[in-house]
Amino acid sequence: MHSSAKRLFLLAALLAAPLCAADAFQAGFARTDITPAAGAEIPGGMAINLADGVRDPLFAEAAVFSSGGVAAAVVGVDLLMIPDDTIAAARRLAEEKCGIPAAHILVAASHTHCGGPIVDCFASSRDLEYSRMVSERIAEAVAAAHAAKVDARLAALSGEASGTGFNRRFFMRDGSLRTHPGKMNPDIDRPAGPVDPAVGVLAAETLDGELLGCVVNHAMHGTVMGGSKFSADWPFFLRQGVRGAFGRDIGVVFLNGACGDVTQVDNRSPRTPEWGENRARQIGLAVAGEVVKLVAGAEFTPDAPVAVLTERLDLPIRDLAESDEALVAREAPATGLGSGVDALYLKEAALVRAMKDASPTVPVEVMALRVGPAAIVTNPTEYFCALGLAIKQDQPWRPVMVSELTNGYAGYCATAEAYLQGGYETRTARSSFLAPGTGEQIVAASRRLLAALAPPADK
Repeated sequence: MHSSAKRLFLLAALLAAPLCAADAFQAGFARTDITPAAGAEIPGGMAINLADGVRDPLFAEAAVFSSGGVAAAVVGVDLLMIPDDTIAAARRLAEEKCGIPAAHILVAASHTHCGGPIVDCFASSRDLEYSRMVSERIAEAVAAAHAAKVDARLAALSGEASGTGFNRRFFMRDGSLRTHPGKMNPDIDRPAGPVDPAVGVLAAETLDGELLGCVVNHAMHGTVMGGSKFSADWPFFLRQGVRGAFGRDIGVVFLNGACGDVTQVDNRSPRTPEWGENRARQIGLAVAGEVVKLVAGAEFTPDAPVAVLTERLDLPIRDLAESDEALVAREAPATGLGSGVDALYLKEAALVRAMKDASPTVPVEVMALRVGPAAIVTNPTEYFCALGLAIKQDQPWRPVMVSELTNGYAGYCATAEAYLQGGYETRTARSSFLAPGTGEQIVAASRRLLAALAPPADK
């Protein structure tokens, strides 16, 4: 599985496919292995975590869709997040290999907290050689999926997987807000935000009815497995469940939804444990079951236009107070996630201040991709669930898939109210630096692009 001879995986039936008409809807899937060597860092926590093995391999899973001469790639990658320069390199290499325009290539991190050393954050350090390898493997996956395209039919599907995720931010009885205040804490009043149980699916089959693969969208943090072994977290079981049900090694591309404040932990339930392999399997198979049900009953059509639009936003870095010490004192929660580590946040505040001195804004790409009656809209942040729901509201697209941590990384992005309420997600660090109101700016840009995607005849 991990040797260089086996790192590129293609569906055998697609390798032998004939060339197809450029105007017809086509689809192809491929994947590449991005599993690091044991001993590399696993980012996602506040202390150094060196991997001592592999629970399950990490992949870049790619789908390529084309119609009417327009091609686009959708890549789901088993990583915590992916920096802008790694994305840019992957897109450039992919365009060189297969001709798909870089701006038409969507690359999304699954947000597994058991992935490879791809970012500098808290105690974790980025491995530049691993970053280069990831860029190359993403490009290989895109090029292979492009080469594997065949005339196809599409099904765009919507369902729900309830009970997989829970909002982790709570208003307490004293009026304060806490992130993960503790299981069965009697001082919890109510959740501070919603969840989104939606499961969006784009499934493609050959004209003979042979399933090629699917793109799956669901909003849930990749914080279930834990430990010191590399793992794709619960999406591993999603992919395993879908492939097992159909009995074929099909492509399964996962895009995480707006889950910046949504995890597997139900703080108001005594259920334990909520970490580890059994819980990851439960969540992955719950989502897989919904995907299988939807695809098994789907009607597929060859009429599936493809279109891509993007918009760049220059979003401001937040006010950093008069000093790092004042900023840390102002933001430190008394309890819950993010409390008790002020020394760490003091170092992070200095790094963010240096970022702002270099540039008061950060570039953020919002992409909207149409595939048939469905639309995917992206941003590079850990996006709060309420903002994702605001994008989806009253949309003609079925489904609308919001894909976070896509085409770059720009930290947490909360609602304007959440910045005033506090909690872990809004504490200033390299993982959280955007100003209040930026989440709503992304909502507005996303909705503009979704409105512009549809030709007049479809409006």
